[in-house]
Formats: sequence, structure tokens, C-alpha cells
Amino acid sequence: MTPRDLSRIGRWSWLQIPGFGCAGTLVGDGAMSRHKRLREEDTPAGSEYVHPSRKKRFKYTPEDAQLAKLYNDLADNVQTVRIKAAGDLLKNLSAKSPDQPQRLETAETRLIKGLCSGRKAARLGFSIALAEVFRLKFRSDTESGHDIILVPTVDHIVQLTETEGNVSGLEKRDHLLGRRFALQALLHSDVGLEKELPDVQWHSLLQAMFDLAASKQWLRRDVGAMLYDYMISQSGGKLNDTCVQAIVEAASSSKQLRTPEGVGLWLTVQDRFSGVSLPKGVWHHNDPLSSKERQVLSKVLLESAIHDDAMAKQTGTRQAAPGFVWDIILSRLFNDENDKNFAKFWESCVASTMFSASSSTERRSLGLQVFNLALSSAPKSKLPDVIHGNVLRCILDQRASPERYLFDAAKAPLELMVRLAKRSPDVAGILFRELIQKGAVNLDQLTKTKTLESIVGHADDTSLSTVVATVQRSFVDSTSEKDPNAENHKRYLGDTLLAVVRSRKDASQALTMLPSKQSNAYVFWLERLLTTLTTFSYDGLPGSNVVRSRLMSCLNCLMDNPMEHAIKAPILVARIASTHSRSNARLDKRTQEVVTNAKTSFEKSVAQSSEAGSRAFALLLALSILQVYGEEADAVAALEDLVTCHQSQDESSKNESTIMLVELLLSFISKPSTLFRKLAEQVFSAFAAELNAESLQSMVDILGQKEGLSGQQELFNQGDEDSEEEEEDVEDVEEASDVELTNGHGASDPESEEDNESDEASSDAEEGASDDEEAIFDKKLAEALGTGRAEDDEGSDDDGSDMDDEQTMALEPHLASIFKERQTTTSKTQDKKDAKENVVNFKNRVLDLLMIYVKSQYDSILALDLILPLSTLVRTTSNKPTAEKAFAVLKAYFDACSKHKSLPQPSHGDKEAVFEVLTAVHDEMKRGGSKMHASACSRSSLFLSKVLVALEAKHYQQIAGMYANLQSQWYLEPKSKLQASVFTEWNSWSIATRKQHG
Repeated sequence: MTPRDLSRIGRWSWLQIPGFGCAGTLVGDGAMSRHKRLREEDTPAGSEYVHPSRKKRFKYTPEDAQLAKLYNDLADNVQTVRIKAAGDLLKNLSAKSPDQPQRLETAETRLIKGLCSGRKAARLGFSIALAEVFRLKFRSDTESGHDIILVPTVDHIVQLTETEGNVSGLEKRDHLLGRRFALQALLHSDVGLEKELPDVQWHSLLQAMFDLAASKQWLRRDVGAMLYDYMISQSGGKLNDTCVQAIVEAASSSKQLRTPEGVGLWLTVQDRFSGVSLPKGVWHHNDPLSSKERQVLSKVLLESAIHDDAMAKQTGTRQAAPGFVWDIILSRLFNDENDKNFAKFWESCVASTMFSASSSTERRSLGLQVFNLALSSAPKSKLPDVIHGNVLRCILDQRASPERYLFDAAKAPLELMVRLAKRSPDVAGILFRELIQKGAVNLDQLTKTKTLESIVGHADDTSLSTVVATVQRSFVDSTSEKDPNAENHKRYLGDTLLAVVRSRKDASQALTMLPSKQSNAYVFWLERLLTTLTTFSYDGLPGSNVVRSRLMSCLNCLMDNPMEHAIKAPILVARIASTHSRSNARLDKRTQEVVTNAKTSFEKSVAQSSEAGSRAFALLLALSILQVYGEEADAVAALEDLVTCHQSQDESSKNESTIMLVELLLSFISKPSTLFRKLAEQVFSAFAAELNAESLQSMVDILGQKEGLSGQQELFNQGDEDSEEEEEDVEDVEEASDVELTNGHGASDPESEEDNESDEASSDAEEGASDDEEAIFDKKLAEALGTGRAEDDEGSDDDGSDMDDEQTMALEPHLASIFKERQTTTSKTQDKKDAKENVVNFKNRVLDLLMIYVKSQYDSILALDLILPLSTLVRTTSNKPTAEKAFAVLKAYFDACSKHKSLPQPSHGDKEAVFEVLTAVHDEMKRGGSKMHASACSRSSLFLSKVLVALEAKHYQQIAGMYANLQSQWYLEPKSKLQASVFTEWNSWSIATRKQHG
């Protein structure tokens, strides 16, 4: 055996056939165990009976043990073990000896019988060895000068794979598979390439194959795939035209040319073997893909019976998976320059047959697999035809409920589309366009997937332009006021465009190109997206509110970019909205005048947008103009104030304009909108350096407001001026000083030990109040009905149920009054809860702005004025997250000074003011509170001490005296609320400061 023979063993890709990977059992020596042994009573008459003990016993040699191990390894699940066993077996059989033909014959028989088993991977390993045994056998014949005779070998295969007697269906199937693999091994022994092979011998092999194919429908598919795989393999490509002609003639004589496998072989011969003549009259112009054969081809591919050929022999088995013919047909049509040929074929043979309303579940399952094949290999120009409306309807229908048979199968093409978009971003736009235009606007909602969102997430800039253009056309189609689904469609489309913006993690590059410098034929995707959303946000048609919401969400995402880039999107949107005829037509005369003045200030700010202040005003004016067009409450008044503020930006009224600007920013952050919060933060960052004491104080005043109805009325000018002030809103500094008396939504303070007790006390108080209200209501109701508690009427049998009609009518107004009072009480409770939440949220937004201020203006003397209000807020707020945020602002302030090694430097005339703040902080310490409050006061005191000592070292003595007085009070007053940690931290700071000073 030559090295070439051994290397050939590793090339057995033809064995990797779906459905046969692990089918097969090694029979070996035990194959003959099925034969009945002759017993004495079965001995034919006249023959001499010989007792088995007297027979000559077979000697089991080491060579036999080695062969048995090799046959066993041929059935191993591991491929490398099978390949090695096949090589070792062939080494043994290729050794020249007088008994070599006998050994080859024995091995051939043993391997063929092994192919009829179902053990492990026996068919795979035995097929490899059998093909090489055939190769050795035929080579031996040619070397000895004999012609290759296939007929005995084919007959031997058929004989060994026949079943005898009444056997099970599974055993019959195993033997048919054994014959199929044995014939395949004979084919892959390359006997067809031997020049000494007579034509009649080659015909005998082909006839056996097609006879096997005609016996069962599933075998016809296997045999057809087997021949196709061999013809396109390296060895099959070397077949001469005579051998290929014989294959065509054998298929024709077996009436299998008008089958799916016959079509595949026909097209393969046309493509690869041009010298082979195909029979006339089978297909029009010898082309199965001819337009005149389309209806017949559709039936052939679906294996529907036609005429009297092999397709009429139906066995009832369904086509579970597409055959190899689909790959050939799709490849041929995809390479056809005429797109209409594929479109007509797809319509006739797939969309109208596999996905018709009357198609069976099995046929639709096959259609989905064919759709996946086409989708994965189609060029861009053919994708619109592949994504057919019938296919989409089937997918949407099957994904509508998990109870549908093809629920999971219908998800595969959706996942494939996402993979295609990821692999080729340039086709994402085509996929999106076809899905939307063919009725899948709400695809993600109906299929419970994120297909559209994922597709646009992988799209490149060119595809994004296609996506936006598709949405724009769909918006136009959804503008009909009579369309009941117009608003829903706009919501889905708006969500898609929002997903586009969110999928671009960094839109800075796109923003830098606004406005687009390109021609009108191609508009940059972001500009077109914003234009589309703006146009349909302010037209007043159904769904405009939904689109406007998505527009604001897009601007919110873009606001995360640097100020010089983020400003461009609102500017563009404001200009588009201002020039939109429907937007202006809906404004009254006074509003139009305000907007006109605002446009003048807006354009002036845009022209000077290189300055931070002008950028901030341009951003504010743009968003305020959009608020007016969106008919937001108080938007016109806010825009008027903003224009006034902008016009007063000269030196004489700079302080006044800054105060007004801060008030406007505070009105922005009071709105429940993330966009306006980010807008306020952006603008505040630009103006932080220009804040004066008065504007900063307006922010501090908010932190001191009560967290209830009175505080809400003070902040937002709401409610009746004569309304009673609730007792629970009046906070007793001494009793409600613990910050943990909250409704608590944040993380717990690891240092606080009183948190749980405080929360429980608050909860108990609320439950007690609720119980009191219930008791009062029950009492009034009982009095009205003339009944009382069970304990009050224990000795009475009268339940008051025997009222006459007049008494009942008289009672009705009284009961109505009681229930109305009850409803009013419940409404007031909810109002208090809402008011508290509004004030707390407003304080949190103010703290966000102050966080920006202390990080950028840490060395400003004005920042010192924030220390006391923030420390007080930690104690007075009833919301723990707010207290934590206030403490975080203080910490950020102190850390910023340490990081930059810079402290506020008050003048000598202001040192007394700093000492006053320090004294106020010490007084705040005495009020007690949580450990967080004590830490905030202690750190604030130490920071102020650091500022004063840095100003003059002699100030330490005065500060030490203040701490000494504080400690004396703590020591002498047993009920003092001061915490000892304050003095520990002071001593540690003093030691560290002394070392640094030294």
C-alpha cells in the first residue's frame, strides 16, 4: 500500500451526510450469529450427524484479535480513531501474499455486512475502509491483466443487503442504508475513472443505484445527492463524457429526470459537462428553468405527482429539508443578469405555492428553509424579490403565538436578517426598506423580537439614509386622518428612528456635518432624520404628539455630546419647525410676534456661537421655540423672558440678565423631562462662571423649601393663597431632625444605626393616620345609619335594617355628603404625596446644577455660601437619596479643592463672614441628626478652618477656642446631640495640619 493510498483515506468529505452521521453498527464475526445452527433433529435425512465437540475447532490467532480491534475501531465515534483504523486495515490487506484475494474478499463481505448495522458511527468508518478495499481489489485486477468486472461486486452488495423472512421495518431500513453506503463506497473508489472499465460494467453500477432510488422516496433523495456530490467533487470532475452520459441515460430510463434530484443532475451536467447531450422532450428548450416550464417545475420541486414518471410513486413521506437542487437553482438565477427571471420563479415556485393561504404546515416549514437559503446567498439586487409579502405574512402569523407549530422556525429568518446586516452593513437599509414597505411596520412588536432595531443598529451611513427615507415615505402614507392605525404606525416608525440615534454611540461626527454640505440628491442621514421627525411633529395631524416625543428623545441622546456639537441638532430642528407652514398657521397673532422676536435673538446667538454664552442662549432659544410650537403650558411667557434676558446682555444689566437666566433654567429643570434637564445642565455649565450671589441664592432658597403642599405652592405659585397649611408639613427641627425619617428610595447609610427604626416609625405614623381616617369614616357612617359598633349595641337586637322608604330617602343626602367628604380626604392625601415628590425632585435637579458649579468654580468665594445650606439639607430633607446627594455635592466641592490644590481666598474684610459661616455650621451640629449629617457638618467645619488658617495661621487659635466651647457644651449637657466623632476628626486634622505647617 503506497503513501498516496494512505493519504487518500483522510479525504472523505462525501461521508458527512446529514442524517447518517452516527448510523451504523459493526457486525463483524458476530454477523453470522443470526444463522440458525443445525441441530440433530434438523439434520437432513441420509446425512451423517457429527457432534459439535468432534468438529475441528477454529484457532483464534493474535492476527485475528488485531483485525477484530481494527473493525471495532472503525465504528468509533471519534473521527481520528476511525481514520487510523482504516489505514491500519489497509496496510494489512495491501501486503502481497498468495491469500491476498481471499483476504480482500473476506474484508469486503465483513464491511458490507457492517454497513447494515446501526452501531455508533459504523457506516462512516466502514465506508472509508470499503472504498479503499474496492480500490485495492480493482488495482489488483488491472495489475494482473484482467478487466474490471463490476457485476459480481454489485450483485454481491445486493445479495448481502437483502433481508430474508418477516423482519421489522427498522431492519429493512438498515439494510437499504447499508446498500446505499456500499454503492457509494464503490462509486468513490473511482472505478469510473479506470480506462479498462467496460461500459456495460459502469452501467450495472448506475442501474443498481437508480433501482435503489426508485424503491423509496427518501432513498431517491439520498442517491441523487450522492451522485451530485460525486460529480462536483475533484474525482467526479475527471469523469469522461461517456460516463456522465451513462448517468443521464440511467436517470432517464428510470424516469427520474422530472424529479427534484433529476433537475439538480440536469443543471449540473449543463454547467460542468458541456460535451454531454441531454435527452430531448424532457424540458422546454432543454431548460427546466424556462418560463414555459414554471408550473411543472413548481410541482416537481414540491414533489407533486405529474404524468406517469417517478413522481407519481408517492410514499407519503414529507420533504423535511430542501434538497441540493435548491442550491443549484438559486445559484443559477442569482447569477442571471435578468432580475425578472428570479422574481417570476420565486413568485411561482415559492411565494404562491409554499406560502399560500391553503399551504400545509409542512409545506410552509419547507418554504421557510428555502427562504433562509435564498436570503443567505442572494445578492443585493435580488433581496427585494426574496423578501416577499407572503413570506412576511407567514412569519408574522407564526410568531403571533407560541402555540403555533412554526413559532420557533419563523424566528430563524429574522435572526438571519440581523446576521446579514451585521456581516454586510450596506444591505441593512435594503432589508429594512423591504420589511417596512411590505407591511411589517410593527414587526418587532408582533414577533416579540428586536429585528428592526438590530438591523438599523448595524447599518452604515448609506444604509441609514435608506432607512430614514423609508420611514419618511411611511410617515406620508400614515398621515391620513381616516387611518385608525396611523398613530400606532407613527409610534413604531418613531421608535425606529430613535433606535437609529441610540445605536450611534458617538454621533459627534454626524453632528459636525450639520448642516449638510452635499448635494440635494443625497442628504446626510442625521439631517434627514431630524428633518423627518420635525416635519411630522408639528403638523397637527394624528400621531404628531407621539412623533414629537420621539424627536425630543433623539435630541436628548444628542445632548450627551460636547456643547459645540450638541447645539447643532436643536438649531436645525428649530429652523425646520419655524419654516414649516402648518406650525406657524396654528399660532395666534401674539404668539407669532413672540416667536418672530425669538427668531431674531436666536439667529444672532447662532452667528456668535463660537462663544460659550452665545451657544447657551442659542440652545435655550431653540428648545423654547420648539416648546411654543408644541403648545406647552407657559411656553410663550418663558420665551418672552428668555428674549428679554438675551436682549439685556449688556454690561449695565448683566447681573439682572444672569438672575433671569438662572430663573429660566430652574423652570426648565422643574419639568419632568430628561431633555430639559440636560439642556439646563449644558447651559448652566457655560454660565457658571458668571453667577453672582443673588442668582446663587435663588438656587439655595429652593433647597430650604418645605417638602409638601406649602412648599410646592411657594415654588410653583400653585393653589389657593388662603389654603390651610398642613400640620405635617411644618417640620420641627428638634423632632424631625433625623434624615432617615423618609419614604426612603435610596441606598442605606452604612454608618447609620437608626435607619430602620426611623423608617419603621415613619411607616407606623402613616399607618396610624390611615387607621384614624378609617375610624372616623366608620363612626360617621354608623351614626348616619343609626348603628354603632358591636360593643355599643351588644344588648340590642335591632340592626336598623327595617327603615321605611321615607327614612331611606331622608338618609340619602347625608350618606352622599359622608362619601364626598371621604373622597375629598383621599384626594388631599394623594395631593400631599404628589407635592412632596415634586418638591424633592426639584431639589434633586438643583443639586445636580450645584454639583456642576462646585466642580468648575471650586475656588470661587461664592461657593462658601453653599456649605451651610447643603449641611442643613442633609438634616431637614425627608428623602434619604436627596440627603445623600447633598452630602455628595459637599464632598465633590472639598475633593475638587484638594485635587487642584486651590482654596477660596476671601479678602481680609470677608474673614468675619467666613467665621460667621463656621459658627452657623457649629450651631447646625448641635441640632443633631444622622451620622451622615454629623459627617457633613464636621467636614464643612474642617474645610472652613482650612480656608481661614490658609488665610492667616493665627486664626487657628480662634477656631480651636470655638471647638473647645463646643466640646465643653457636649461634655456638660447629657442630652447634647453632638457626636464625639466631630472632636476626633478635629484632633486628627490638627495633627496633620501642624505637620504640614511645620
